[in-house]
Amino acid sequence: MRRAGLLAAALLLAACGQKAEEAPKVEAPAKPTLASASSSVAYSCEKDLPITAIAGTDKDGKPDLALIIRGQDYRLTPSAVDGRYTTQYGLEPGLGLAWWVKGDEALLQQAPFKVIDDPKVAQTVRTCRVKTEPGTAK
Repeated sequence: MRRAGLLAAALLLAACGQKAEEAPKVEAPAKPTLASASSSVAYSCEKDLPITAIAGTDKDGKPDLALIIRGQDYRLTPSAVDGRYTTQYGLEPGLGLAWWVKGDEALLQQAPFKVIDDPKVAQTVRTCRVKTEPGTAK
């Protein structure tokens, strides 16, 4: 019995001299990229509809455009046509939304959400111009 106790003590002492296995190193997750705005432009549209367009990047660093229309925030992404942004979520159920900037003018368009990326199908619902401050000429 005494020999068994001595053997156990010897094994314990031998184990103390060994290095413990190191835990695998875990890399810290990358910091999330935050969405950022690079410009904000106020537009005055037909039938007294104000729209604010905020251009920037989304949380993944991809270009996007936020339109603020009647207090609602619509997030649009670039389409294949320069200066045109689209989303499948529009002002009315089943319709997508497009924003097409041409100089100081922009077109607010809508079409069935499945074909909103086709500028030939989209119908212009408002023509908008960059708002100017009183006393400034554009």
